[in-house]
Amino acid sequence: MTVASRLRTLAAAVTAVVAPLALAPAALADTATPENPVGPASHAIDNIYRAVIGTTMVIFILVGGWLVYSAIRFRARPGRPIEPPQVHGSSRLEWGWTIVPVLILIGLAGYTFHKLPDVKDAPADSMVVNVVAQQFQFSYVYGANSGAAEGKPPSTATTLVVPEDTPVKLEVHAKDVVHDWWVPSLGPKIDAIPGQTTTTWFEANEPGTYHGQCAEFCGVGHSTMAITVKVVPAAEWESFAGGLK
Repeated sequence: MTVASRLRTLAAAVTAVVAPLALAPAALADTATPENPVGPASHAIDNIYRAVIGTTMVIFILVGGWLVYSAIRFRARPGRPIEPPQVHGSSRLEWGWTIVPVLILIGLAGYTFHKLPDVKDAPADSMVVNVVAQQFQFSYVYGANSGAAEGKPPSTATTLVVPEDTPVKLEVHAKDVVHDWWVPSLGPKIDAIPGQTTTTWFEANEPGTYHGQCAEFCGVGHSTMAITVKVVPAAEWESFAGGLK
């Protein structure tokens, strides 16, 4: 095989490896982030994941690319000494590869802390819903700012109905063991812990039915512990809430 043929083969192999990696940040973000985020909390989580995964993959591609370049550029050749020149090192280079990763981590941490209020802090005027978890279902009762009578459950107790474009604060309790309320499209997971009240929030900007699952193994019926949230337009909500007074 000629030198040119070898180089073409090597170039094809490098392309086959690097091309998928160049597309990896978007692909991995789609698998790791909330599925079709529809509100501020889930969009904030999505943005954090994409920042972390994108930065990680860019670093991987740059370092891997440099290694491939070095392996080709400085490979053994006829007439070239096998033993490379021995050098003491470069203080600038060593400081650089120490400081740059620290700055990257500080940047990612700063971006994450900047986004965390969007994930964790429910607006003051949020509609309150009390969530009760037990083996093996979630049930709901409307609280303050809901438009429905406080203490009223939805017409279907295991399906939470809320209006679109309305912040909803969930106050989560458990009757028996630890559960975990999670609808990926709407926002973060939240543990339901016996004897404690935990809170999370979401705001859905699109009507529709969103599905989730208890994300903490809670017993033999864990797989049946599904979550259904129905988001309806404001006019439909007014009619629905009027029937719960």
